Amino acid sequence: MNRSLKRFTRSALSLSALTLATAPLATQALAVDLRMLSSYDLTSAYTREVAQRYIANVESASDGDVTIALNGPDVVPPFEQLQPVSAGVFDLLYTHGAYHTNTTGVGAAMDAVFVDPAKTRESGLWDFIDGQYNELGLKLLAIPPLGSSGFQYVLKEPIEGSPGLEGMRLRGSPTYTNVTQGLGGTPVLMSSGDVYSSLDRNVIDGAAWGLNGVQDLGWHEVASYFTKPTFGQTYTYLLMNLNKFEGLSEDEQQVLLEQGQALENEISGVLDELAVEEWASLKELGMQETEFAPEDAERLDALVTEGIWQLGLDKSPEAVGEMREIAEANDMTP
Repeated sequence: MNRSLKRFTRSALSLSALTLATAPLATQALAVDLRMLSSYDLTSAYTREVAQRYIANVESASDGDVTIALNGPDVVPPFEQLQPVSAGVFDLLYTHGAYHTNTTGVGAAMDAVFVDPAKTRESGLWDFIDGQYNELGLKLLAIPPLGSSGFQYVLKEPIEGSPGLEGMRLRGSPTYTNVTQGLGGTPVLMSSGDVYSSLDRNVIDGAAWGLNGVQDLGWHEVASYFTKPTFGQTYTYLLMNLNKFEGLSEDEQQVLLEQGQALENEISGVLDELAVEEWASLKELGMQETEFAPEDAERLDALVTEGIWQLGLDKSPEAVGEMREIAEANDMTP
């Protein structure tokens, strides 16, 4: 064998060895491992049914190439989570807009819009909200509604007369301020993780909440009533660090967005069914329904909706004003 052939053979063998050695690394590089923050406890209904459902669907749709590790509010408190995701410390965020009203009123204002995921997109409202979060360094992946109706109160004592919340101190986020005050109560800003002990120690008389997760949070152990009728509507958000999203391949981006849209379309019915099951279970555990007087009941939707629009306008007047125009033009708000 001449020298040239020997050199060629050695080079070919070296290249082959290098290819074999780096093949696992190339395969590994295809995997995308992401970190998500949740504003809700990891055992709560919303984390379980919404965030974890999304994570499972993304992993399945990507054949395991995109994985998402979940972190709860014990890592970063709910009212402080937007900034570390905007900064890229975490990749994704599952939250409610009320938890970051100090930054923007856009997220919370969505709670004034009727639940209709298809219309939210067709009207241009979804894209408008996406653009607002883009300015904060975030990409909107989904706006999952938490059922076809939004809210209830959990109370230590039953409603008596009107206004039904007269003299009560009630946990809430900024979303609930107007309806709580309008029915005679005093709102107390508090994360869900502090409610149990506050009810137990009589620091508060009740808590405003969505229609799912009271049993998971154990509030039935320290409160005896849940209110009817339910009222309003509420949404959560799946957001992603914008730079991280733009650094993904088109296929990976498509998986995240498609699964977000699928979640929007399916989750309302899932949570409606779970709410009915939970109310039955809460009754078996000793809780009872307590009803607002008719004159209060007929005001609930108007109070919460107007309060939500005003909250958004106070924080982000121009952006939320445009949101309201879109919603009103498309018959998406009372």
